[in-house]
Amino acid sequence: MNEGYIIRKMTERDLDEVMILEHESFSLPWSRQSYESELKNQFANYLVCDIEGEIAAYLGIWVVFEEAHITNVAVSKKYRSRGLGKAIMLAGEKIADEKKAMRIMLEVRPSNTVARKMYNELGYMETGLRKHYYGDNQEDAILMTRFLF
Repeated sequence: MNEGYIIRKMTERDLDEVMILEHESFSLPWSRQSYESELKNQFANYLVCDIEGEIAAYLGIWVVFEEAHITNVAVSKKYRSRGLGKAIMLAGEKIADEKKAMRIMLEVRPSNTVARKMYNELGYMETGLRKHYYGDNQEDAILMTRFLF
């Protein structure tokens, strides 16, 4: 169900809003320079969910050979619980599938129960643990994988 949004490629014009959402969503936000570099990275694909010109969500995915990796995904607090996280994840998965990836991986904090529930609903399985992954509080990261074949 599309609530008046479009999912499209992220551009440099989106970065002001992306950075606001990045800082709202993460205790270890990426820098603007990181996003500028990612937009030029041949393996990276960045999408935004645009609602009437406002960035409601974004997602980054790398596809390298048979493997895809979700680098980041965020939904604005204003737009949470509307299915936008699932919608942008599915758009990222479509890119991975079109580029012939066999699996998609991501890391998520054990404390992020909302995201973990969504990933489980999308068919991601817990496949590993990265100890002390997050630098702000040394929280582990759960590695989750979804197979596309």
